[in-house]
Amino acid sequence: MVRKQKRKKGKKTKSAGRFGVRYGRKIRKAVAEIEEQTKALHKCPKCERKSVSRMGTGIWRCSKCGYTFTGGTYIPQTSLGITVERAIKRLGEREAGMGSEEETEAEGMAEEER
Repeated sequence: MVRKQKRKKGKKTKSAGRFGVRYGRKIRKAVAEIEEQTKALHKCPKCERKSVSRMGTGIWRCSKCGYTFTGGTYIPQTSLGITVERAIKRLGEREAGMGSEEETEAEGMAEEER
């Protein structure tokens, strides 16, 4: 008789094992990956601890400091959100740099008039 190999149940299917053979392999795999990311602990933007959990769709809360904030549906910070945040920061730095140049030019012109 041929013996089947034994493996731990649920190791391959993860949280999507509840669907059985329904919906197709790719969809079950995607659902398992998303649920794994969602249920993981994430870093709090305020206290920097890994204690952020999902309260609802796009609502995240830190269990240590109680800080509640909005973010992505499945993860607190989406890749697009990080990109936008970086662009805004760069613009702010640029404007701060330009503001000081304009002030020095204005001061120079005021001195010339005197």
